[in-house]
Amino acid sequence: MRDSKITSEALRYWLAKRGLTQTALAEKAGLAQNYISQIRAGTRAGSLDALQKLATALDLSLPEFFACRDEARPDLVFVERLKARPRAGSGGLETDPEPVGLYSFHSSFIARKHGDEESMKLFEVAGDSMAPTLMDGDLIMVNLREKNVRSGCIYLVRMEDELMVKRLENRPGGVLLIRSDNSAYEDIPVNRGTGADVEVLGRMVWSCREY
Repeated sequence: MRDSKITSEALRYWLAKRGLTQTALAEKAGLAQNYISQIRAGTRAGSLDALQKLATALDLSLPEFFACRDEARPDLVFVERLKARPRAGSGGLETDPEPVGLYSFHSSFIARKHGDEESMKLFEVAGDSMAPTLMDGDLIMVNLREKNVRSGCIYLVRMEDELMVKRLENRPGGVLLIRSDNSAYEDIPVNRGTGADVEVLGRMVWSCREY
């Protein structure tokens, strides 16, 4: 996860590895030295734009900057968390695809889920229609390559320009049943053969809940 502590550790590592001072890095990155000092001290995480400038100045990609890769560290994959908040309810209008953070996962986990940095995306769930499986505020990872519906799995779905997280089932006659785990919500049958405005964006492969 990209937070102030992780960013601070990464910046300290690369400053030492490259033998650069904060002043020299600030000049190369086109950022204020005080701004870099705050990131190094862990008092701010830094914007994604600023971190990209730092990584470029260090001759790194942004994932390489966070991974601090060398022989002593595991191979990491950094997955974007997007601003969009799909609803576990009636559908969410918060569909902004802007990245708001990066979370780190071991490459073996991502490979096991048949994804990579491009296909995997993280979203925060809003609503309670998938309770108790998913609660409001839970974080989910979606593999955007897995669009073919496997009955009983949970998917990210776009329906009439709204995002939803729902359990899907294939039914006879080309009917897709959009289901909620919360019994207070009714199932939604959709006949995909009639050109219904429903798009399966990807399958949920991981979730996380804070307590």
